[in-house]
Amino acid sequence: MKKKNAFTLVELLIVISIIAVMAGLLMPAIAGARGKAKRSSVKTFMVQLAGAIDQFKTEYGYYPDFLVEKERVNLGEGNNSEYLVKALTGKNIDGTNLSDADRKKFNRRMRNFFTFDNSVLQKKDNVWKIVDEFGNPNIYVCVDKSNSGSIRKGYPLMTDGLSQSEFNEIVPDISSGVRKSVIIFTLKKDEKKEGADYEAENIFSWL
Repeated sequence: MKKKNAFTLVELLIVISIIAVMAGLLMPAIAGARGKAKRSSVKTFMVQLAGAIDQFKTEYGYYPDFLVEKERVNLGEGNNSEYLVKALTGKNIDGTNLSDADRKKFNRRMRNFFTFDNSVLQKKDNVWKIVDEFGNPNIYVCVDKSNSGSIRKGYPLMTDGLSQSEFNEIVPDISSGVRKSVIIFTLKKDEKKEGADYEAENIFSWL
């Protein structure tokens, strides 16, 4: 019986080259699918978080104080993430009960409106932050302080790095603003901040 010849070096190199080319073609597609899945997950998180903030308003008749101090509140600044956890869970981040002062300030009935799992909580510079799937702590929240049914200030602008078409899509009518009581969004430009160790995307809870 005649033995089958083994692969030559040239044949092996050709096979390896073909595999490398195929891998090169597939990797962008795989990365794109992963990115799309992350964006979808972030949007779902934002929608659920906005709903929890609305539930807080329904329960108490007002939004947490720190969310109405500015037109746009960045959860990545100061202790805003910790404040939101206290307001929406009625607990400290470590699960312990709020002090009497914090109960009065954040959630006096200690109602639970949202569950923050460990995947969205990170400690940065010894301060707890809520982060999205990309590790981005810059999550912006705007609430309807005037009870008009629309967000008229604080929503993303072209100065936030949006193109004209993107802006027209998220705010189709500037005169009426965004017709939501709570909006949450992230901005791709934040990944360019000095010292940023995360990715960021333009993701909007109301689209």
